[in-house]
Amino acid sequence: VLIGIELLESIRMYLDHRLVHVEVVMTVAMIAIARKVIILDVKELDGLKLIGIGVIIVALAGGYVYIRRCYRDGSICIPERSGE
Repeated sequence: VLIGIELLESIRMYLDHRLVHVEVVMTVAMIAIARKVIILDVKELDGLKLIGIGVIIVALAGGYVYIRRCYRDGSICIPERSGE
């Protein structure tokens, strides 16, 4: 239900402003991974898959913190391109 609500909010924002809010997309991804972890049967998975899920969680959390800092500081967080 939460994933659906977040996706509907993301679609509404896109239709209203023609802008995709990365923060909303990251939130939906974290909710989806959290749901997967909750229903996960650890006894049936090997260690490599658990490590992979852990890496995904850390990467999403790091990306979310980075994006939140960009919004809070008012910067766009896009590195300058040289040679253009």
